[in-house]
Amino acid sequence: MGDVYEDPLAELALRLRTLRAQRGLQMGGLRQRTGLGRTTISQALNGQVVPSETTLVALAKALRADVEPMLALREAAVRMPPVQDFVGEAGRGRPISDWDPLDLEVHPAAPAPSVALARAYSPSGLPSYVHRPHDEDLARCVAPAANGTSQMAVLIGSSSTGKTRACWEAIQPLAAAGWWLWRPFDLTRLEAALAEIDQLGPRTVVWLNEAQHYLGAGHGFGERLSAALATLVSDPSRGPVLILGTLWPEHANRYMAVPHPGQADPHAQVRALIANRRINVPDKFDAAAIAAAQALADAGDQQLAAALERTPDGNLAQDLAGGPELLHRYHTAQPAARAVMQAAMDARRLGAGVRLPLAFLEGAAEDYLTDIEYDALPDDWFEEALADLARPVHGNLAPLRRIRTRNPRQAPGATSPVSANQKRGPVYRLADYLEQYGRHERTLLCPPASFWHAAHDHITDSDDLAQIAQEALHRYRLYWAFYLHRASGVCGPTGGGTQTCVARMRQTAGDTAGFDALVRREADADSIWALLWLAACQENAGARDKAENYLKNAADAGHVGALVRLLALRKDAGDTQGVENLARRVVDATGSPQDLLPSMFLRTMRDELKTLKCSKRLAPYMGYIWAAPQRRVTTQSAEDGTPIEIRMEITVDGAPLMTARNPWFDEDPEEAEHHARQAVEVAGDSDASIFLAHLRAKSGDLPEAEAFARRAAELGEPDTLVDLALWYSERGDYEKSKELLRDAVSAGATDALVELADVLRQTGEEDSIEDLIQQITHLEDASSYLLLAHLRYRAGEVEEAQSLTRQAADAGVFPDTFFSDGVEPWLREGAEPWLIDNMTTWWPYGLDPDGTPTMPW
Repeated sequence: MGDVYEDPLAELALRLRTLRAQRGLQMGGLRQRTGLGRTTISQALNGQVVPSETTLVALAKALRADVEPMLALREAAVRMPPVQDFVGEAGRGRPISDWDPLDLEVHPAAPAPSVALARAYSPSGLPSYVHRPHDEDLARCVAPAANGTSQMAVLIGSSSTGKTRACWEAIQPLAAAGWWLWRPFDLTRLEAALAEIDQLGPRTVVWLNEAQHYLGAGHGFGERLSAALATLVSDPSRGPVLILGTLWPEHANRYMAVPHPGQADPHAQVRALIANRRINVPDKFDAAAIAAAQALADAGDQQLAAALERTPDGNLAQDLAGGPELLHRYHTAQPAARAVMQAAMDARRLGAGVRLPLAFLEGAAEDYLTDIEYDALPDDWFEEALADLARPVHGNLAPLRRIRTRNPRQAPGATSPVSANQKRGPVYRLADYLEQYGRHERTLLCPPASFWHAAHDHITDSDDLAQIAQEALHRYRLYWAFYLHRASGVCGPTGGGTQTCVARMRQTAGDTAGFDALVRREADADSIWALLWLAACQENAGARDKAENYLKNAADAGHVGALVRLLALRKDAGDTQGVENLARRVVDATGSPQDLLPSMFLRTMRDELKTLKCSKRLAPYMGYIWAAPQRRVTTQSAEDGTPIEIRMEITVDGAPLMTARNPWFDEDPEEAEHHARQAVEVAGDSDASIFLAHLRAKSGDLPEAEAFARRAAELGEPDTLVDLALWYSERGDYEKSKELLRDAVSAGATDALVELADVLRQTGEEDSIEDLIQQITHLEDASSYLLLAHLRYRAGEVEEAQSLTRQAADAGVFPDTFFSDGVEPWLREGAEPWLIDNMTTWWPYGLDPDGTPTMPW
């Protein structure tokens, strides 16, 4: 005998709602899975009518539930006499489950700006909910209503602080219990709203979002409505009902203000209604709420993750609510305002700080306008644009707002220098959401000429200028890279980074005279990179004394690399004391030995230890060669102090560890292989895996080479698979080569796609190459332009390769491909010669901002 229920239809509806909640399905998901209409599903979930067998079977399948008990409940419900439900009459609202939160004015939250993250954007536009203290107060109001006692609450808080979302989350238990929600839509028909309030039945939520529109209505309607609501919530025969409202603090304060004796009291009924029913909602998330939001972000909520990144100060609700409106303002802005926003977006994504000078914004914006737009500008176009962008969207959010500089706080009588911020005048800040959106929307675009001119003329922060110069180099805008870096006055740890690369590009392009003039001009201005360059030139010409003079000047300016090279020259000259003194200067200058030594210094110190009597004093420096957890240098010397053996032991938990930086491997490959195997077995060292893969391949043991290459790929170094694949290709084993290349691509080595295309071309599989092109195109990465360019070039399609290379330049991908810092060779190991050679032929002086070749400069 089965269970007997007083109301089998209500029990059936409850089971369906519970299953839906457990499966986490919204109405849209149920409609998609069942193919049923919204009304049919809603009536079944809320027990309004007995569902058909077909409807029930479809719902059970979608909810992954046993349909037989539900069919039994349905049969029992069919035999029950119909019950009239007063709440279900037309015009009295509808079930809570039928409402979309956005239709109730819950703000859609800002999606993550990137394409990839936007796909994780929830269908309702709402991120996971973060509970805060006011949610507990609200829950204490909802619980009695669910148990039969009418309640009312009004959430008080500033714009976009989460009031309406809190109300929506609070009524979800009532939705599962079959409650309805009524909201007065038409504010011009308040008389009708009053009439409908008198007809509301039990188990109804009265939704008064932005309650000032109702409670503050003129001609006495607000007072009459307040009185009707007070009657509804206090009459047990009408309940249970739940009245929820939201108010800004300024409206609540106006209603709560008690007039002076003899003055009219226009809000007496409102004051009485809300006085003891107010719940305050803070503007910011507290530390506990931020921690909870971070946990949800870590669990995969990309909207919260992006908001936390943008707003570490706790203004999460305003950021999430304001993002869509900021985006709307951007897309619908007048041309001048949009141009200012785009200039600000580009400044932030190319390295400028948050404080953007007013003069920069005005100068940079011009070339973001078309000729027609620019000609139509009024004389005060910039002032109008600033005023438009300063208008807030939610709370204090505005597309662009002025940042005020606080007065310095110092002791009386003290003087302080004028800050850089005060020197550059008014500064403005772009909204964080628009900044993040701009980084993704404009990532493939190179800023126009006015941007680079304005940056050079109006940005005064040295680090900002140096970063923008580097970004110009990334985009092969050599002219601006050089002069922006020069204007910054910043010299990196390797000495001139950006300017060095630009100068070498000039030399590679064959402009010897222009290159020499550029270097000497910079050396006269005491540029360290130029001093180092001239020192190298003098050394190559055999003028060691002149080279040392240039190096001393650079070393005196604090460049450690100059000290290192001086040490090598002193060593060649047999100056033992000079070597020791310079070595100590290097260590003293760095303060951090592990950061210290390029390969040149390693070789120099190794030779010194082998040949000089001062080796015992220099031996400690050897400990800085490898980056390993523990290091120990052992020296054994003859009685006269001459070293007879030097060993370097590097251990992890007592086991020797090898790294690719060990300078002695070439001298004793058998010992190197022994230590490398131990490093792989004990410490999982990727460098050791790479070393062994190449060593075994060179010895002809390809199976073991493959094993080590795959181990390296597992440790994040898949390029070794590519090397091995090319080894197989050279021997005609194309199938094995294709297998390894595809595995390399899967492991993250996207460059292997180009090599794979070559192998496919050799085996006549041209159709498969088109599939590769589609695969590269869908990488959603600016570097895909270079992959496609390389592929087109190898196929003989030079013009297409040139066009794709220019698009790569616009997207700023070059340094990661073939630039390096300092005085070492500027082409990275493994860089593509075809690209270097052709770029210096196509565009020997770089590219202008619009993508055309730069004229000689």
